[in-house]
Amino acid sequence: MIKYFLGVLMIALVSCQNSEKKLSSEEIVDKAIAYSGKSKLNNTILKFDFRKYHYKATPTCDGFKFERISKSKPIRDVLVNDELTRYSNDSIVKLADSTAFSYYESVNSVHYFTQLPVRLKDEAVNLSDLGKEKIQDKTYHKIEVKFSENGGGVDFEDIYIYWFDVEDFSMDYLAYSFIVNEGGLRFRKAINRRTIEGVVFQDYENYKPRIKSKDLEGLAEMFENNELELLSVIENKNIELTPVELN
Repeated sequence: MIKYFLGVLMIALVSCQNSEKKLSSEEIVDKAIAYSGKSKLNNTILKFDFRKYHYKATPTCDGFKFERISKSKPIRDVLVNDELTRYSNDSIVKLADSTAFSYYESVNSVHYFTQLPVRLKDEAVNLSDLGKEKIQDKTYHKIEVKFSENGGGVDFEDIYIYWFDVEDFSMDYLAYSFIVNEGGLRFRKAINRRTIEGVVFQDYENYKPRIKSKDLEGLAEMFENNELELLSVIENKNIELTPVELN
């Protein structure tokens, strides 16, 4: 009788496990966005300070207008529809193509990371589920992101990996490979998580491999094995949110 009961119990447990619906990459990202509250940025002006600059992201009917304003000079960089314009005392500054590209990269990068994970819903984003992985005794959904050339921006060949907590879907780690400036890998750990007016913001510890590597998927294991070195701390300060109505 006891053996029969245990057998029934095991069958029931297996049945329950088999009935659990496996989340798709899109569903995982949707849950991460819901946790973060970042959808609010689609109708909210975001202002914050990062290092020597003040940043402003303004949603419009034609996409976002991203700005970077110097704290010490009358310089303002404005990025709209992948085109950067520099202003000095409200007058347009003519830039060499290479210089404009460098400014574009810098402005877009800061705003991009601040808006994550909601930017993972962009049309050019292609998601792939890499399964689950443990980092520091916690289990994460591991999602790879590649970009279509059409709409993927000048850095469409970059590849990202995000780790979302299987319990609350917080974005605790991310990594990426890049090609510009001789290329390389970066791994970021979220720190100083806080909620401001219903939106989750977090800073990051920014790491790179101690020995040059192309193993993007192995960065979490390298982090666990102390094979990464801390490059910098990414801190956004004085965050302000202002609702805006789009006509």
